[in-house]
Amino acid sequence: MYNNKNTLRDRIKSLRADMPVHEKQEKDRLLYNNIIASGILRATNQVYIYVSYGTEADTRYLIEKLLQQHKHMVAAPRVNGKEMDFYEIKEMADLKPGFNGIPEPVTGQLVTKCNGIMFMPGLVFDKFHGRIGYGGGYYDRYLSRHKNDNIFKVALAYDFQVLKTEEIIMEAHDIKPDIIITERAAY
Repeated sequence: MYNNKNTLRDRIKSLRADMPVHEKQEKDRLLYNNIIASGILRATNQVYIYVSYGTEADTRYLIEKLLQQHKHMVAAPRVNGKEMDFYEIKEMADLKPGFNGIPEPVTGQLVTKCNGIMFMPGLVFDKFHGRIGYGGGYYDRYLSRHKNDNIFKVALAYDFQVLKTEEIIMEAHDIKPDIIITERAAY
């Protein structure tokens, strides 16, 4: 069992920051291929997806492809105070720096009921789908508010972000993803 979340957060942030650009690009390409190969996008026409920022596993390429294909309603999160909501986006230009400089929708329709796939970020995961986020609790609160919606939760990460032998101690309010997809595997 692993209990010191801040130590894990710092370790993973450092590993991501130290990754050479070409290595990150290759991992992002493999991750995208694994998302497509998983077939999960065929199971829905609604995608709720974070916009990658900094050293996070890239979602921008996936967002662009989804928007170009016009097969899915695509929604991205926007933070308002302690809460987060998803807004439909039609193009990447709908996104502007918002909370902590993270790109957020500035226009678009508020999505009040979620029925689809949600791609969620995180810093550290375990093979039992335990998740440590950035500490703000936005996804946990959002998913608690929408517990009656039909949301399949997919965490995206690099494989080194998934603990192979340790288990994260989850708190009562923590919500686990249904699946974790990395550039190497799905957990």
